[in-house]
Amino acid sequence: MPIKKPSVPPPSVSEQASAWFVRLQADDVTAEERVQFKSWYQASQEHAGAYDKVRVLWAMLEAPAQRVRARVGAEQVADASPPLAIKRPYSRRFMTASSSLLMVAVLLSSQLATLYQNWQSDYHTAPGEQLTVALDDGSRITLNTNTALNVDFSADQRRIRLLRGEGYFDVAPNKSRPFTVTNGTASARAVGTAFSVRGSGDAMRVIVSEGTVEVSASNTHEAVLVHLNQQVAYQQGRIGPVISADIFEALAWQRRQLIFSRLPLSQVIDEVNRYRRGQILLINPALKERIVSGVFDTTDPGAAVDGIKATLKIKSLNLSERLVLFY
Repeated sequence: MPIKKPSVPPPSVSEQASAWFVRLQADDVTAEERVQFKSWYQASQEHAGAYDKVRVLWAMLEAPAQRVRARVGAEQVADASPPLAIKRPYSRRFMTASSSLLMVAVLLSSQLATLYQNWQSDYHTAPGEQLTVALDDGSRITLNTNTALNVDFSADQRRIRLLRGEGYFDVAPNKSRPFTVTNGTASARAVGTAFSVRGSGDAMRVIVSEGTVEVSASNTHEAVLVHLNQQVAYQQGRIGPVISADIFEALAWQRRQLIFSRLPLSQVIDEVNRYRRGQILLINPALKERIVSGVFDTTDPGAAVDGIKATLKIKSLNLSERLVLFY
């Protein structure tokens, strides 16, 4: 008896509009495809409105996309984006390929860096994942979303190299073997304590939930002590002041939560993006300073997107399953 395959729902009008827009920008678009597009565009006001919305939003997105392309380089973009041969403009294959073209300029450089860091690491997580590792000395590390690190233990030291992301370190006491976490520009050194370290480029933030941690800069002799319920940040070559930390809020990710208390939308989006396999792009500068408060589930970043939209009453456009524009 033949197996009946489940039906695949047709792409939405907005998906069709995005696909047509990308296809029409291609160098190998044919005259027949232009005729097909004209017929599709004139078929209804809904088609025309959806396409015009994509065209306007693409114009707004052009400047940040150009900056990303400049960093990645023309050769990498060319290699990552082979030409498409499209026969059926509404096919699922066409939708997937066109969405990839839209995403490549924004995501390529970070994806390449992530793949390289994963290859270098002893342990790593993907966006939205967490991992707890028990080390040979009795210490435990919890890797948060999109994190990579190396473990280097010797007879006289325990050293963790944080390649990217965020980890929580519950350190087994051993005064003869200090436990150090570094991102290459700054280090957090402890004997027996519990603390989190988050790295982004050359910057690093340390939050202490138990004991005391010494944070030092690699390029200077500067060092500070960070105690229970305190935090400090290293950025732009300097260690900032030691300030109090809201441990419940700062370490909410361990409970699979994100807690925002009157933060600007731009900062909230940056945080939510860490848990998504894709990106939310804020393309309307007027929205950057809108204030957001709330508690979101990191296992469902889509709910955070919906919650932000509903709370702030802003519009969005899904150009693919992974690329969302707020405007």
